[in-house]
Amino acid sequence: MLLDNEDITVLEYAFSKKELFILAKYLRQKQEELPQGLETFCKTLEDSIYNSMSIEEVKRFYS
Repeated sequence: MLLDNEDITVLEYAFSKKELFILAKYLRQKQEELPQGLETFCKTLEDSIYNSMSIEEVKRFYS
Protein backbone atom coordinates (compact mmCIF):
# COMPACT_ATOMS: atom_id res chain seq x y z
CA MET A 1 0.00 0.00 0.00
CA LEU A 2 1.45 3.37 -0.98
CA LEU A 3 0.88 6.40 1.17
CA ASP A 4 -0.04 9.74 -0.34
CA ASN A 5 2.02 11.62 2.25
CA GLU A 6 5.67 10.68 1.70
CA ASP A 7 6.72 12.52 4.87
CA ILE A 8 5.07 9.99 7.19
CA THR A 9 7.60 7.71 8.85
CA VAL A 10 6.33 4.15 8.81
CA LEU A 11 9.50 2.33 9.82
CA GLU A 12 12.32 3.15 12.15
CA TYR A 13 15.29 0.80 12.32
CA ALA A 14 18.82 1.19 13.64
CA PHE A 15 21.18 -0.53 11.21
CA SER A 16 24.44 -1.98 12.44
CA LYS A 17 27.60 -0.89 10.61
CA LYS A 18 27.88 -4.37 9.09
CA GLU A 19 24.29 -4.23 7.82
CA LEU A 20 24.88 -0.80 6.27
CA PHE A 21 27.98 -2.01 4.44
CA ILE A 22 26.28 -5.15 3.15
CA LEU A 23 23.18 -3.24 2.05
CA ALA A 24 25.19 -0.46 0.38
CA LYS A 25 27.28 -2.94 -1.57
CA TYR A 26 24.20 -4.94 -2.60
CA LEU A 27 22.33 -1.84 -3.75
CA ARG A 28 25.36 -0.62 -5.71
CA GLN A 29 25.54 -3.98 -7.50
CA LYS A 30 21.81 -3.89 -8.26
CA GLN A 31 21.48 -0.16 -8.98
CA GLU A 32 20.16 -0.75 -12.50
CA GLU A 33 17.35 -2.92 -11.11
CA LEU A 34 16.23 -0.68 -8.26
CA PRO A 35 12.62 0.44 -8.39
CA GLN A 36 11.94 4.12 -8.86
CA GLY A 37 11.46 5.86 -5.53
CA LEU A 38 14.49 4.42 -3.72
CA GLU A 39 16.91 7.09 -4.95
CA THR A 40 16.87 9.13 -1.73
CA PHE A 41 17.29 6.02 0.41
CA CYS A 42 20.26 4.83 -1.67
CA LYS A 43 21.89 8.27 -1.67
CA THR A 44 21.51 8.56 2.11
CA LEU A 45 22.96 5.10 2.61
CA GLU A 46 25.95 5.78 0.38
CA ASP A 47 26.58 9.13 2.07
CA SER A 48 26.62 7.34 5.42
CA ILE A 49 29.21 4.87 4.12
CA TYR A 50 31.34 7.59 2.52
CA ASN A 51 31.35 9.65 5.72
CA SER A 52 32.72 6.75 7.76
CA MET A 53 35.52 5.73 5.36
CA SER A 54 38.55 7.23 3.67
CA ILE A 55 38.58 7.60 -0.12
CA GLU A 56 40.87 4.57 -0.42
CA GLU A 57 38.56 2.47 1.78
CA VAL A 58 35.56 3.45 -0.34
CA LYS A 59 37.41 2.50 -3.54
CA ARG A 60 38.35 -0.91 -2.10
CA PHE A 61 34.86 -1.44 -0.68
CA TYR A 62 33.11 -0.89 -4.01
CA SER A 63 35.63 -2.74 -6.18
